[in-house]
Amino acid sequence: MSGKLRNYSNNVFIALSRLLNAILGGNPSLTLSARAGLNYRKGQWIQRRWLINRLFWLQQDHCEFAIRLDTDRNQQAIQAVAQDKAIKTQPL
Repeated sequence: MSGKLRNYSNNVFIALSRLLNAILGGNPSLTLSARAGLNYRKGQWIQRRWLINRLFWLQQDHCEFAIRLDTDRNQQAIQAVAQDKAIKTQPL
């Protein structure tokens, strides 16, 4: 799979996971995997986390990895917005 196609498909899967998480009442800026990892830290979603980690068996702890990825992505987005001083909003 080429780099561009891999990047595109990865972005689509992330978007679908965030959409599913939002539909299920979660924060739309988190993937379902990150939500499972965060809830596991609170003593909840133990079986869901186990199931998600089994689906992504190539990673040692997919849900913990997803928390770090989502946090990094959100921080990068905030920095990009903060650094873009060219955006000017006009009052309605």
